[in-house]
Amino acid sequence: MKQEKIQEVILQNQYHLQHLEPRTARELHMEEIPQKSSVLIGIRRCGKSTYIRKLLADTIEDKTLICWLDFADDRLVTLQSEPPAQIAEAYYALYPDYHEKTVYFFFDEIQLVQDWALFVNRLQNTENCHIYITGSSARLLSKELATELGGRTLSQELFPFSFNEYLAYHGLETPHEIIANPDKKNALFAQYKKWGGFPEVLHISDEFQKTRYLQNLAMDVITRDIAMRHKIPDLQLLHKFMLMLLGSMGKSVTVNKLRQRLLGMQYKTSAEWISKFLAYFEDAYFIFTLEILSPNASVRAVNPKKVYCADHALAIASDFKMFDNAGAILENMVFVALRRKTDEIHYYKTASGYEIDFVTGTEGNLSLYQVCVDLSDEDTLKRELRAIETACAELNCKTVTLITEDEEGSIRLDGCTVEIVRAVDWVRR
Repeated sequence: MKQEKIQEVILQNQYHLQHLEPRTARELHMEEIPQKSSVLIGIRRCGKSTYIRKLLADTIEDKTLICWLDFADDRLVTLQSEPPAQIAEAYYALYPDYHEKTVYFFFDEIQLVQDWALFVNRLQNTENCHIYITGSSARLLSKELATELGGRTLSQELFPFSFNEYLAYHGLETPHEIIANPDKKNALFAQYKKWGGFPEVLHISDEFQKTRYLQNLAMDVITRDIAMRHKIPDLQLLHKFMLMLLGSMGKSVTVNKLRQRLLGMQYKTSAEWISKFLAYFEDAYFIFTLEILSPNASVRAVNPKKVYCADHALAIASDFKMFDNAGAILENMVFVALRRKTDEIHYYKTASGYEIDFVTGTEGNLSLYQVCVDLSDEDTLKRELRAIETACAELNCKTVTLITEDEEGSIRLDGCTVEIVRAVDWVRR
């Protein structure tokens, strides 16, 4: 690629960094650590590049010290298959004296570039710089970086807006403001349940267009982050598989059940194919699967997995039947809120077959979370409490959080205490 074209993009991006519009602050905090690249990963359009741009714009006064390239930019498409060393050559040709200064390289969607890890490793070893990397591939930005960069990275995840970030966007930025405006908080929670937290959805007023945006985003993930990345020609099959996964949000699935459903639609597949494609959707941060809590790997492998989506609104927009499934929506919201804090999450089944939605922590320090939209029915309450009491006895757990739509309070059971919390308050913790 011509050096002048790379330099043109670098200079234009430096100009844009001086004229960024105000953005909602994210709860994520990325620190600059010497000799380590800062890596930010997450689903497409969740705000990764916006976060890094704002970070650099706010902290680096001299924008000429920033080399920002987005490899999804059509002007740079040839860089995806060419040696990436020419990037540094183009930048330092613009600023020959900057070898002695600390330069900030920001590479957006870097997984699109061949041999990028080798290039980043050499850049870290030979130049006085700090490198920021974003991408939408968990596989590329964890395993590959860990091996080829010798552990010289600090990787973090970004998700669509949390409810706190959603409130901040709408003007409720402090705890005092939230407490003083309970009606607005509750109204915004109703919107959040319907439309989720993808930042760009907030800029769309028409509900039909909001839905179209989410549907197109789901197809973008299929096309660009799965089909193109893994060279899969059958987009129709991928779409059917996506709808199956989103329709299973909060439910248990097995490879064999997924295969049988596809066979019923006249798609001939194998267990190996199902496992591989499930991994592709997870790699793109589109869906997450949850294993049963067990110290035995073979037990975890043979038991069904539960499926959750990066944002419940994707499932609602893609499968309108989900809109009326308040239980699945609330459970997915709770999962994502937990997943922001830890990836050590499991579900649990008691010896008598009762299920606990989420368990986090380690043996001896476990936290249990149960989700139930409505506890007003006495039989429902008894069923939930029976499951909780049994699980607490088996896991030696003393406290449990029961997350509901409207109820709150506390119940003391034999050996454990159940805190009942309204979802609108719990997702802000």
